[in-house]
Amino acid sequence: MEFRVKQILCALLCTSLLFIANPAPVTAAESIAYELIAERTHKPTLFTQGLLVHGDHFYESSGLYNQSLLVSYPIAEPASTWAKISAPFTKKQTIPERYFAEGLALLGDKLYLLTWQEQTLLIYDKTTLNYQNSIAYKGEGWGLTEDGRQLIRSDGSDALYFHSPDDFRITKTIKVSDAGRPISQLNELEFAGGFIWANIWYQDRIIKIDPATGDVMGEMDLSELKQKLELNNSEQVLNGIAWDEKQQAFWITGKLWPKMFLIRISQ
Repeated sequence: MEFRVKQILCALLCTSLLFIANPAPVTAAESIAYELIAERTHKPTLFTQGLLVHGDHFYESSGLYNQSLLVSYPIAEPASTWAKISAPFTKKQTIPERYFAEGLALLGDKLYLLTWQEQTLLIYDKTTLNYQNSIAYKGEGWGLTEDGRQLIRSDGSDALYFHSPDDFRITKTIKVSDAGRPISQLNELEFAGGFIWANIWYQDRIIKIDPATGDVMGEMDLSELKQKLELNNSEQVLNGIAWDEKQQAFWITGKLWPKMFLIRISQ
């Protein structure tokens, strides 16, 4: 009898341990299908941190200490291959060498540029790219976007911070999760169609986030797109999302990538 009780207790214990080691699976966000509709060159010297479209131009921030830049250049390219490669930037602003440039957003007539660990928001004029002002903040700066009213920042965690553009005061914080599972390493951001779209650092996917709840509503797997490139550097990660209102599509690129891709979500 005692032996039988021990067998039952052992079976119950083993079952409990198995359940703990293999918890019930969570429901992953649904896959978002897309089609590739265009591509163009991207200067492979740009360590892309922030990317956006305004009018007929791209605005892009490039990181690294002693090398950070803020640039603008036309969406339309010259016809010849050499002209594409050698085309100069329309505007170029060198960032002080003590800063590592990160996410970039345009709101009104100002460009807002995060710095990685320097806890400083740099503000530039949209037209000239001339420096205007800076605001201190706490924490790291990774990605930045805007919803037309507020700036939205990532810091590499599972949190997104909503900031007032006037003083960069935090007005709201949301935690991003997929079916209850926290999603961290949130990097470059874009706001389009009422949702926040985010790159995940070192992953070939972009997630679609509900800005009210932080719930992940879907994801795009861009690994096949990345395979079109001959990349040989571990730092050449997917990191660039820009909504093109005219095309109703996203421009996608990455750090040190030689190309940019225009993709449209399939209906």
